[in-house]
Amino acid sequence: MNKVSICIFGGTTEGRQLAEFLSNNNIKADLYIATDYGQQFINNLKNINVFQNRLNQDEMVELFKIKNYDFIVDATHPFAKIVTENIIKASADCNKKYLRIIRNSNESNYCKYFDSVEECVKYLNNSKGNILLTTGSKDLDKFTEVKNYAENIFVRILPMINSLNRCIELGYLNKNVICMQGPISEELNIAMINAIKAKYVVTKESAASGGFDEKVNACIKTNTECLVIRKPEEKGMTVIEICEFLKR
Repeated sequence: MNKVSICIFGGTTEGRQLAEFLSNNNIKADLYIATDYGQQFINNLKNINVFQNRLNQDEMVELFKIKNYDFIVDATHPFAKIVTENIIKASADCNKKYLRIIRNSNESNYCKYFDSVEECVKYLNNSKGNILLTTGSKDLDKFTEVKNYAENIFVRILPMINSLNRCIELGYLNKNVICMQGPISEELNIAMINAIKAKYVVTKESAASGGFDEKVNACIKTNTECLVIRKPEEKGMTVIEICEFLKR
């Protein structure tokens, strides 16, 4: 058993890939994920302890004081800014080495890019037509600022009860909510766009693992506008680079 001890935050694809790498190389790690949804994709990895627990900054500090981690790896979603800030501050407070996993995003000349949800909402309010919203449940409240959002926005979210409840509480119509786990193929995206007669697809900037190319290609083939919300700029390493770093 390798004596290096690592703490990973994030039930993302990158977090799971790192956990699998560490397991295969006999490196002990604790993986903290926010929901039981993410836990179902971690299949009894050797040497990996999985905890379903949302920790605030103070709780992270207490954890780092108790556990003698060599590295703290932040594999949370690029849009989870508050969580990342908490991990950075807690790591600094406890003098722990912080590593950030970043995603290489795909770019497309076909898409319109926005620096914030608010900018995208403003654009939609100067447009007409149905919208397929694929940005997840976190920013659903901001999209209620779109005119006639209840009628015109079709929300595609993960099949989780709390996400569905959030849609309903915010006034989105049940008939306009699509619960589905990805990856979602280009063909299925095309079918959804055609079925709801979407004029716009809204997504977040992402890598291939986020199904970005399939959405863009579906928009191109259906003559649908693809609106992309840019992820925050950040420094770090890809999951492959972090695996190589830990090998060394």
